[in-house]
Amino acid sequence: MAFKSHSGGNKASAPSAKSSTAASSQYGRVVYVILTADDPKCKDASMINGVFYRVPGKGANEDNTDGLSFAYQGNTTMRVIPMVGEVVQIENKPAAGGVTSKYWTGIVPIWNHPHHNASPDTKQPEWRDNILGGVKEQATINPLQANPGDTVLEGRLGQSIRFGGNKGKSPGIIDDSNDGKPVVIVSNGQIVTDNGNDLISEDIDKDFNSIYLVSDHKIPITSANSKRDSYNNIPTNSNKYKGNQVVVNGGRLFFNAKEESAFISARSSIGLNANTLNFDAKEYFCVDANLIFLGKKARTSNKLQREPVILGKQMENWLKILISSLNAVASAMSTASALGIPVTQLNAAGPSLQASLTSLQKQISIFQSKKVFTE
Repeated sequence: MAFKSHSGGNKASAPSAKSSTAASSQYGRVVYVILTADDPKCKDASMINGVFYRVPGKGANEDNTDGLSFAYQGNTTMRVIPMVGEVVQIENKPAAGGVTSKYWTGIVPIWNHPHHNASPDTKQPEWRDNILGGVKEQATINPLQANPGDTVLEGRLGQSIRFGGNKGKSPGIIDDSNDGKPVVIVSNGQIVTDNGNDLISEDIDKDFNSIYLVSDHKIPITSANSKRDSYNNIPTNSNKYKGNQVVVNGGRLFFNAKEESAFISARSSIGLNANTLNFDAKEYFCVDANLIFLGKKARTSNKLQREPVILGKQMENWLKILISSLNAVASAMSTASALGIPVTQLNAAGPSLQASLTSLQKQISIFQSKKVFTE
């Protein structure tokens, strides 16, 4: 939303001096906003988010707040904090001690735009320097296109929450098959357009990050990775599935359970795919299933061709028995004779075989992993 578009072209949309004067008892142009308790102008906590204002259309010095009226915030649960230059509605309401005070209760939508609705007062010197309280105006913030019956919350910097479900122009996931079924879209960061006044729709691929909660809808998201070689029946692609689902998309996702555990549970399957999968545990890493396959070929091979993992303890016991038996043969070889005459070749080979078997027996334990176990 470019500020130059406010002051040019459609001048009829701006409030005239006459209409502002007529509503002078009900509206105020914001000159200063108190945001913190340590603000020099803040006398007590009740003044936080309150504004100093002047009557629109009437001359007043905006360089300071001397002589200006003050209005407290009018809602403590749902607040859209005004910006300098915006016009707010002022109402008289009860205050502590049985007195009446002024409260601002809403921002006048002069430009009907979520970014800001500041009303430039060109009669004030250096008005461009004072507008928005020094906050930079951005031409890349656009309002959302609404559908019939939508409830839309829009932030000033391209954030939005949409409660909808009726068919319309936005966000393009509603058709005759799911018209009237509930949709909630939380979005942060918008697509960039040539004109900040154009209506736009959410775009799950181009918005910075999004959460889509839908009931019978297909979400046009592009998967970051589509490798599914671990599946016998590959699940429906993310942009093809239509149904009750929650879709989360962002540049980076970080889930942290700071006090207890994190769990993912699914009735059918859980699919993880990325360039690398990294699992780190301090105590142990445990995987359990009726069948555990390491690699695609292990899963797709028939039963006769599958290569099972060797059990370390069982292999150790088997090798010890084999070596013990061979050691007995080697011992017999070293004293072998025929008709009382030593068989010199066997006698020589026996001790050599015994030495080799003793060495092999000492090496059996090196085949056992200290970290990986199977059943």
